[in-house]
Amino acid sequence: MSASLRTFIERTGEVEQPERLFLLFDTFVGGYGVDVSSYHITAEHLRAVPVEIGLVRENLPDEWIDKYLSQNFADIDPVINQSRFEAEPFHWFDVEDKVKLTAEQKFFLKELRDAGLTDGIAVPIFGPMGTMAYFGLGCVEDTLDLPHEQIMELQFACQRTHNVYIDLTTDVHDGEPAPKLSGRESEVLTLVATGLSNNGISDRLGITENTVDTILRRAFKKLGVNNRITAVLKGIGAGLILP
Repeated sequence: MSASLRTFIERTGEVEQPERLFLLFDTFVGGYGVDVSSYHITAEHLRAVPVEIGLVRENLPDEWIDKYLSQNFADIDPVINQSRFEAEPFHWFDVEDKVKLTAEQKFFLKELRDAGLTDGIAVPIFGPMGTMAYFGLGCVEDTLDLPHEQIMELQFACQRTHNVYIDLTTDVHDGEPAPKLSGRESEVLTLVATGLSNNGISDRLGITENTVDTILRRAFKKLGVNNRITAVLKGIGAGLILP
């Protein structure tokens, strides 16, 4: 995990208003060449939310937003729709390789390019309280030719932003004490935060891959999460990631 991502996570833990959260988000993703972005809640309590209703925040070009709304592009947007079925980020225009598009959807992608949004990354998010979300990270007249490690950092940042936003806008606080992990669980979670796979952690610690999987499952259960990214974010917030 890069120092800038760790700093972003720490600073977002101090915000009290969504506006400040999104300002920090813009600054962070801007360092990766992202010029514009949008953030949608696509499901609540595992129930789909229409795109036009779930839009939380965007700073896309006004001309594109006007066209998106006036031509009802939300009904055909293949990028957001595909994000509901993906677990990892993908480039907007790669959606053509993932599903067979209708003529309307192909027209949508052409209009997206013509609006000057020449590249972008779709980031699917699975969050607390049965929420799902979508972050669109775009650039104007350029490309987001990023290595896998940096794309994963952007996904971490989007997941963190979503989690904090949900926390800021939800009045329910359970007051439960921070979970406690064993030394081995913290050690493995720390290695997950560095980007190592289960196989890489197995080699590093000299234990079997099955043992790594078992340790992570125990940590997930204690943290109340079901994926690696959320586990790391919650671990950092609770001071469970080793320095």
